[in-house]
Amino acid sequence: MTDAAAAALPHPLTGIRVLDFTRVLAGPYLTMMLADLGAEVIKVENPDGGDDSRAWNPPGLGGESAYFLAINRHKKSVTVDLATEAGRDLCRELAAKCDILVQNFRVDVMERHGLDYAALSKENPRLIYCSISGYGHDTPYRMNVGYDQIAQGEGGLMYLTGQPEADPVRTGASLADTLTGLHAGMAVLAAVRAREVTGRGQHVDMALLDTVVAVSGFLSQGTLLTGENPPRSGNSSFLVIPTGVYPCADGLLNLLVGNDRQFRRLCIDVLERPEMAEDARFRTNKDRRAHKAELDEVLKDLFARRPRDHWIERCRASGVPAGSVRTLTEALAAPEPAARDMIQDVEHPAGSFRTVASPMKLSGTPVRRAGPAPLLGEHTDAVLREVLGCDDARIAALRAAGGVR
Repeated sequence: MTDAAAAALPHPLTGIRVLDFTRVLAGPYLTMMLADLGAEVIKVENPDGGDDSRAWNPPGLGGESAYFLAINRHKKSVTVDLATEAGRDLCRELAAKCDILVQNFRVDVMERHGLDYAALSKENPRLIYCSISGYGHDTPYRMNVGYDQIAQGEGGLMYLTGQPEADPVRTGASLADTLTGLHAGMAVLAAVRAREVTGRGQHVDMALLDTVVAVSGFLSQGTLLTGENPPRSGNSSFLVIPTGVYPCADGLLNLLVGNDRQFRRLCIDVLERPEMAEDARFRTNKDRRAHKAELDEVLKDLFARRPRDHWIERCRASGVPAGSVRTLTEALAAPEPAARDMIQDVEHPAGSFRTVASPMKLSGTPVRRAGPAPLLGEHTDAVLREVLGCDDARIAALRAAGGVR
């Protein structure tokens, strides 16, 4: 893209239109990213309550749930009843005007409504159609219902998470959903690029379980090589020592010493114990792995003597990776996110609030600043007029037929 072309685009995906049939998290997270990047996202919702997450109060603001507000910004809400022929016909009309369609229904739902990729691509060969499900569309397990926690359990992520002596736990945030949304975003944008060459869209088939299996990375590779499960390490590591959370005089120090050079700096510059760097038990990472318990006891004793911030300052000044263990309240009020403009103000019909912004930073075509999530059906008439050219009579006929409300 030339500099002139980039300058003509206020945002990277300006001019791309997305038809969004998603609910809850994985799909809405994907379509929110596309909206942040400038795409027009039309969110199709059930007239009777809309996206399930709209009802997940408290917490919320003026009847709008925090969950929904967090992952639906910049979208246009259209209420369509897919149980009616008029509603299904309307969705086919909208799909013909869109570049991307995203849906995360159970795998048979869109086919039953005549809104699957095979049907819609006949009318719009350039349509990029993204399906998100628990297990994927081309598998004997396609009808199994998929949820984040189930995917974490069946993909091995839950087994890897938690303290060694305790039961496995799921991650505090819904990482299976979120990471699937992120991977889907990359796949969809790759399909947009491919369409520039081929002139045709394609089906993007994303599964929560696939994502969880993929993101285990080097841990899965080790298991494939050895046939053995890695140990559950909690806040520590079985590869890089020392790694862990250490109590200080007034809080917890989060420490990760990634190599032998950093360990020498920890001993000499941070702890002022140069003899530890030459101790045969601790000289190399291999030595430290063999004597992990002994090293941890020494470090716990030393770190407990001073406040947390004392150690963090010394570690950072010496190039040793360290930080605090913040509550969510502390993390959102911390100076680092503020310096990156990660917490932004939003005006919404239910009231003004602060929200977490997009982490994507593009110098030439920046993402949109955080904006409001739509009220249920807020944009129904506007979308019908602007996208399909409907007049008052057509809109009234659609309402009379039960297609929209």
